[in-house]
Amino acid sequence: MKTPKPINLSIPELNLSCEAREGETVLSVLIRQGVTVSAPCGGRGLCGKCGVTLVEGAVGGIVPDSGGRFPACRALIREDIAISIDAAGELVNETTAGRKPPGTAKKVPRLGAAVDIGTTTISAECIDLDTGESLGLVSRINDQQVFGADVMNRINAAQNGKTGELFALVNKQTGRLLRFFAEQYGLSDRVEKCAVTGNTTMLHLFANINPSGMGAVPFTPVFLEQREYRGEELSLPAAELTLLPGISAFVGSDITSGLAFLDILEKKDKSLFIDIGTNGEMALWSGGKLRCCSTAAGPAFEGAEISCGIGGIPGAVNRVALENGKIVCDTIGGIPPRGICGAGLVDALALMLETEVIDETGAMAEEYGGVFPLTDGVSLGGRDVRQYQLAKSAIASGIELLCKSAGENPDGLDTIYIAGGFGFFINLENAVKTKLLPESFLGKTAVCGNLSLKGAVKSLVSTDFASRCRGIIAQCEILELASERGFTEAFAENMYF
Repeated sequence: MKTPKPINLSIPELNLSCEAREGETVLSVLIRQGVTVSAPCGGRGLCGKCGVTLVEGAVGGIVPDSGGRFPACRALIREDIAISIDAAGELVNETTAGRKPPGTAKKVPRLGAAVDIGTTTISAECIDLDTGESLGLVSRINDQQVFGADVMNRINAAQNGKTGELFALVNKQTGRLLRFFAEQYGLSDRVEKCAVTGNTTMLHLFANINPSGMGAVPFTPVFLEQREYRGEELSLPAAELTLLPGISAFVGSDITSGLAFLDILEKKDKSLFIDIGTNGEMALWSGGKLRCCSTAAGPAFEGAEISCGIGGIPGAVNRVALENGKIVCDTIGGIPPRGICGAGLVDALALMLETEVIDETGAMAEEYGGVFPLTDGVSLGGRDVRQYQLAKSAIASGIELLCKSAGENPDGLDTIYIAGGFGFFINLENAVKTKLLPESFLGKTAVCGNLSLKGAVKSLVSTDFASRCRGIIAQCEILELASERGFTEAFAENMYF
């Protein structure tokens, strides 16, 4: 029997050349090689975000556009090809303010690292364990994005036997971040202690544990408790690793960590904590009781499922305003626009409402032909508006029913804490205009940034942090929104602007 001739796929800018199998998709080859491209729909051919450019050769199953661009998930390998991809694993933010430049940093005797494994972004901060001083912060797009934008896509991939591949992606990425920190401070390739937080699915994949049990009722995780590992057990350059404890399948250690950082159980006022992301998680402290819930907001706030949407990376439109009758867009890093992130989406929808481009139902005025341009190469369509409505209704309905379960009115709350990367950039007035948040929240909302990561840092230096986490978990009552009376009605009502 004649042996099939090997097929080669190369990516010149990465100096990469690898074997491919005839008939497999370009995306599957990229995943196998650890090359990340954005694929919010999980490679189902729905979002068009996994675009790459054909340099040489031809592909089957799809015809590239005039510029050679084609979706990697739909292109079949037929012959040797060379492609070009957008930058993978992009740096979202790297902070070294107040530190010495890389390569000249002082030697730190005991280096610690906190890592927040988000569905969209992985963030890490290193500290001096002796002084508690922060030494640097790095954030990158989660390489697991090639399997989809949200946790359910990752769980589905695990159910299809991809747990090992998902683990390998996050493991390699975390290892690179830890080595980066260690090398800057003269510690070869090893940190002493590492605290890891994230939603429950992400921590399962971090530990190479199949999260499939959380894919269907009764949504059963393998573990929620705090776990301790030696670095070599996970092939990571850390002497000790601690996975912080979670509360439920969809209220993870990222929320425990954030609430412990706020020391929520010691608050005297009625406090609401909201982490706005693909899985909107929230907690209400009122009347000496803590109630938590999660709501499936979907990935729109992270830029996924939006036609021109991207994460919070350089080039993402993160502010939209009307100045002197003209639409003005700012981007992260001040570079030419590449797409729009969640914060920019909120601004854009508020502007579209103010200028009557859309009405309270989300319907777009006929004269726009279904497309509203914002800036060069960035526009929003009717489907984008609907994706935002679904996401904001999930958050608004969660707030409404969580408060109702405690006998509280959202207007009567004293303090609202908004966490997460999306929350850090959000324009609160525009969030209110689009009815993502109640108007009563203005003036009493604290935008806190990544409280999950801040909590993980605190756990490395605080002797009582673990007991705070245990207290929160013991106190917490979980509200299952989908089974709550009135949820369907609330969701339908909150779809309106």
